[in-house]
Amino acid sequence: MAAQPAAQASMALRADPDGIAPERALVFEVAGSVGDFYSQVGRIQGLEFLLEDDADFEPNDDFHTLQTKQGEQVRGDKPVGGRLYMAMPDMRALREILSLWDRYRQGQDMPYGFAPWRTLFDMLSDLRAWGPQDRVLPETLAYWRERIADRPHDPVRFEVEMWFYERAERRAKAIANIEGQLAELGGRVVTSAVIEPIRYHGVLVDLPPQRVEELIDHPDVTLARLDDIMYLRPQSVAAIAEPEDDGEISEAGGAPAPAGDPIAALLDGVPLANHQRLAGRLILDDPDDFAARTPAAKRSHGTSMASLIVHGDLQAGEEPLDRPLYVRPVMLFDAASNAETTPPDRLPLDVVYLAVRRLLEGEGAEPASAPSVVVINLSLGDLNRPFAGRISPWARLMDWLSFRYRVLFLVSAGNVRSWLPIREFATTADWAAASPEAREAAIISALNSEKAARTLLSPAEGLNAIAVGAWHADEFAAAPDAFHLKDPFPNGGLPNVSSGVGLGFRQTVKPDLLFDGGRELVRASEDEGHVWLAVDGGGAYAGQMSAAPDAGATGRLDYQRRTVGTSNATALLTRSAARIYDSMVEAGYDIPRTHAAVLIKALLVHGAAWGDAGEKLDGAFGPAGRDWQRHRDNISRFLGYGRPNIDRVLDCAAERATLFTFGDIQQDTQDEFDIPLPPSIEGSTELRRLTMTLAWLTPVNARHQQYRSATLEMLPAGDKTYSLAVERLSGQPTHFAVNRGTLSHGIFEGESAVAFLDGGMLKLRVACRAQAGPLDDRVPFAVAISIETGVGSGIPIYDEVRDAVQPAVRATAGAAR
Repeated sequence: MAAQPAAQASMALRADPDGIAPERALVFEVAGSVGDFYSQVGRIQGLEFLLEDDADFEPNDDFHTLQTKQGEQVRGDKPVGGRLYMAMPDMRALREILSLWDRYRQGQDMPYGFAPWRTLFDMLSDLRAWGPQDRVLPETLAYWRERIADRPHDPVRFEVEMWFYERAERRAKAIANIEGQLAELGGRVVTSAVIEPIRYHGVLVDLPPQRVEELIDHPDVTLARLDDIMYLRPQSVAAIAEPEDDGEISEAGGAPAPAGDPIAALLDGVPLANHQRLAGRLILDDPDDFAARTPAAKRSHGTSMASLIVHGDLQAGEEPLDRPLYVRPVMLFDAASNAETTPPDRLPLDVVYLAVRRLLEGEGAEPASAPSVVVINLSLGDLNRPFAGRISPWARLMDWLSFRYRVLFLVSAGNVRSWLPIREFATTADWAAASPEAREAAIISALNSEKAARTLLSPAEGLNAIAVGAWHADEFAAAPDAFHLKDPFPNGGLPNVSSGVGLGFRQTVKPDLLFDGGRELVRASEDEGHVWLAVDGGGAYAGQMSAAPDAGATGRLDYQRRTVGTSNATALLTRSAARIYDSMVEAGYDIPRTHAAVLIKALLVHGAAWGDAGEKLDGAFGPAGRDWQRHRDNISRFLGYGRPNIDRVLDCAAERATLFTFGDIQQDTQDEFDIPLPPSIEGSTELRRLTMTLAWLTPVNARHQQYRSATLEMLPAGDKTYSLAVERLSGQPTHFAVNRGTLSHGIFEGESAVAFLDGGMLKLRVACRAQAGPLDDRVPFAVAISIETGVGSGIPIYDEVRDAVQPAVRATAGAAR
């Protein structure tokens, strides 16, 4: 092996793949701990990170984890491994490593100086050069087959995700190569987009169905062999089908007109802006003139979302928001699918990118259209890209935009409306005759079994955004029973059946929150020897009421209808965000535009808890045993941090004080906070609760395997039990899980009599460290702290904390509420 110097060139594992040619990419399929792999690869010079796939592999006799049962180590059933992509500095080094891999598989000894490679190879199930099997993904093959079956004579539209090149002329050459290949195959480029900050280059293409069939049969020919292509993917599309229910006539509202600048924006379908519930309450900005391509009778989703943000569930009779809502259409009506969809001839990523830039920065010489906005509602998801381990370009865009413009995205987790198998019941008669408790238990069991196929829709996996799932609740009082439908959770207190589940990228807690999304009823059928369930979209028997267009196209502007789903939940949470912001302004706090988003993020989560739902799922998923962390992560897939009680943040209580602060922090620094404790707690045996929430907006590095650039932690700066003798509750995400994203939320309780330490102060520190290369930016963060005792305890927590902290804290950030 005379080539040793090339394969062991003096180039350590780096975060930056600039200049790496894709033909030098290696695919490492890791069977075991990815963390152990990183540790070993760090000892080998010459590899450069490209990207990581969290794809798991089923354990087998060769690759598996070990677990201890009854004192003996046995093979575990956990999925193992992942897929990583790295590159060598030149082709000679790549060929040498593949040669080493061949020697390893044949059982031959490694040459002198290459012993570390044997240790690395022991962790792999495969090693190969990047090729067609990596470019053509299984979901792409399935999409092609389905698309050809539906429209066998039409060109097949799909996306090409390119390797990103820094130089514009190199990108132009790559596009020319694809255009030439497509022309030979009878296809064409529909559009393309480059978003440099997230290193994205995407192309939307058409290809004749017979040529696509050739790719299906032989996925190693034509386009799949072009080195400039990273992936061939299904076309990204967000689509909302027209509701089946026509709706009903609504009463006119009589609230005063809104005033002031908008702080919330809605990116959605075209709303019926002159509906009697919305007239004068929206700032509609439609530079693409999507309204001209969307008949008034088909403006359902945008109208509903705007109504829910402005008014809430109309059945609750709440007052509308005091501020106008900014609305930018990013969907239009597609008659072929009878749905509101993202434009079929554009890349959704580009549509959203340009919309947010116009909103917060401006276009050309035009100023920003709504620079006061700090919360953006995105009740959309890519139907063709359920989250499967690798962060999507759309999520990367949300993360970058969030940090760049200091804005909070509220993104729907997505609705998975595929049939759910209920194997505990053989017939629909058995299902109908069962008790509500038995049906509920069977549904929970089925959701747990099918969770891998019911994941979030991208971009809900984004780190800086709050992903919102749907809670099974609405304000429909005295709803009639439907003989053909069943309430899966008649006592409420659980997510909707269709609500997308986590976890998120790098096992982050996702969805972050659950919020009311309407009671989603189910209907049963039987096939294959058991019952299957489908969800109902709301209407006469359940759901949240919102403004609606006149489906009969008679021109009426006073219709309303009930719907359900994660879109509704996201809209209502956006409404709560606006209420929180205005409550702080009304209380006299000066919240700068630069920190409003991150403070709202912390306060939205601050009132969240699993509650009874956590206990129910804990019991349904079986005993945790030694693997308590995985067990708790599994509950987090469904509940996130729980359902927030927004009133706990908005309202005061004698026995509860909530404080907040915000600021910026730099790499390898920490901020410390001393919070005076209420004297009346000292020595008391009353149950006391401490809730702490830390939120931040991180820059991201798409060129690094860690991706998240800034890691923040909130830690005790004095007594480990915060001078309150409290311990972390078990019914919440683990302390490991909360450190993976950009939210850290924990609830602590205790009731032992204790003498205050640290001078009667609750001492905290927020520390920042870099995780994905150098961190040059200042990171905005916010902290919310609540101290409380039980209602009726008689301990004046609020007054004592307010008197002690208000003069000091109001001068810097926030104060007791």
